[in-house]
Amino acid sequence: MGLGDELIVTGLARRMQRRNALPIRVLDQRGRSRWSPVWENNPRFAAVGYRGKVQTLVNAPGQRDYIAGQTLGGWVWREWVCPLGEIYLTDEERAVGSRYEGRILLEPALKPEASPNKDWGWDRWCALSAHLQSKGYPVSQFASQHCPPLPGAEIIKTTSFRQACAVLERARLAILPEGGLHHAAAAFGTAAIVIFGGYISPAQTGYAHHVNLFSGGTPCGRRKRCLHCAEAMGRFSAKKVSEEAASLLRVIRLD
Repeated sequence: MGLGDELIVTGLARRMQRRNALPIRVLDQRGRSRWSPVWENNPRFAAVGYRGKVQTLVNAPGQRDYIAGQTLGGWVWREWVCPLGEIYLTDEERAVGSRYEGRILLEPALKPEASPNKDWGWDRWCALSAHLQSKGYPVSQFASQHCPPLPGAEIIKTTSFRQACAVLERARLAILPEGGLHHAAAAFGTAAIVIFGGYISPAQTGYAHHVNLFSGGTPCGRRKRCLHCAEAMGRFSAKKVSEEAASLLRVIRLD
């Protein structure tokens, strides 16, 4: 289950409750109730075991608002406006985040099941990290078993996605691939540069207040490596991303 998708569900729930105040139960395609830790403490959702009146939302893998269809090679996307999600952190989770106030977060890691076409490239991440550090901007990175540490980066260890979100809430800037953490950055209003490439576009899962790096054209949705996506990622050099970051950091500093 994609954690970014579960955050989108919270935005859909908020939309639904503008019309109907009943709590929301999320169902899969077979009509079975399901629950995500992302929704913990969120008053919009009917808690497990709740027996009162509810309204239902069908949302599960393969049935998302931004998916128009599926082919043997991957996904066919639909354009829509991605709603801002909500994360109700606990005091304990916020305490974790408070230890990492004002970090510049770089996130090169992808979840194992993600399309390889979301990968910006390790060499580019290293070059971006080195450039930012050379300009006096220390960088941080979440510890990951799927990704080595960037040279010179502070490694932040968290025990859950929610703890990582708490750190992200306090970040000065995040530079991320399209995915769960970029949805969390949007929910908290954290400044972010999101590297889309060519696999999926901001017209599916982007937010207007982020810097969204997309190659243009039709996103391919392919699950296997493709030349189109490699070329798309190649249009965003480490220098270009570092320039975008420097511009944002100057604005943030003025604020």
